[in-house]
Amino acid sequence: MNGEVGYGDGTRPCPMVEQTVGWALHALEPDGEAAVLEHLPGCAECRGVAADVAGVTVDLATALPQEDPPPRLRESIVEQARRTPQVGRDERPAPGEFRRPADEGRGRPVAPDADRSPVSVPPPDAGRRSGPAHSSRPAPGDAGRVAGERRPPAGPGRTGERRRRRRLLVAAVAVVAVLAGGGVMAGEIQSLRAERDASLAQAQQMEGVLSALARPGTRHAFLAPQPDAAAVAVVLVADGQREIVPMGLEPNHTAEQTYVLWGLDGDANPTAVGTFDVRPGADGPLSVASLEGGTYGTYAVSLERGREAPPAPSAVVAAGQVET
Repeated sequence: MNGEVGYGDGTRPCPMVEQTVGWALHALEPDGEAAVLEHLPGCAECRGVAADVAGVTVDLATALPQEDPPPRLRESIVEQARRTPQVGRDERPAPGEFRRPADEGRGRPVAPDADRSPVSVPPPDAGRRSGPAHSSRPAPGDAGRVAGERRPPAGPGRTGERRRRRRLLVAAVAVVAVLAGGGVMAGEIQSLRAERDASLAQAQQMEGVLSALARPGTRHAFLAPQPDAAAVAVVLVADGQREIVPMGLEPNHTAEQTYVLWGLDGDANPTAVGTFDVRPGADGPLSVASLEGGTYGTYAVSLERGREAPPAPSAVVAAGQVET
């Protein structure tokens, strides 16, 4: 491209502004991304918009500070739960308890006094019954009822113990919930920071690519694993020199592997143009040590074992045609 393609008069925005915003937010299809990448080198307005969107994205990603929980968080929560009264269901008299007439309607169970014998209430028709005295031995079907009546009543001590257990259980659940929530929050913060770092690295890479594409006489080729996939590298050709920007290539083991840049022209066999290494953190154009000085219409990249280029590529990682 020659010259700026934006309007440049400050009164009418470039028609690619909205599409540039979508590209900066990673919301475009591959064809749309390619169109924006071709447009950006020649439009200062859209380059400024892309930089502004990237800055806002970084600010949003770093707006949430990381808060570490205090060391005594669990002890504090347990203590607060222990001091908080637990509201349960209305208490009902347990088996063996009775209510005094004065307490009826208040809903308070009254336990029998320890020094007072239980009151025996005769049945209503006891005075009208006649006949031999019944044996004091309970009937077989009444054995379970009598045994149940002889069980000790559930007094305040047992009720208090159950309450304490409920409070401890509630406190334990609260601690687990808080700690789990803190772990989720910490994970989200770490994820946001990782996304921010990746966005910064991608922005720096793209800035280098745009600067290189803006140089007069530079031709380029976007290399992708598939025709409809995102580009993982860009080959820059200018003045007989070749550079490659590894936007998505994984770092190779430099002691055992090397990347090879191949040139293809028509139906001819691929020619090894040069080798290069992708090291962790590499974000700028890498110079390719050229073995051949020809011109090619298509470039490809393969990852090979050893430190030398083989006669033919073993497995092509990405490929793309040269554009001007």
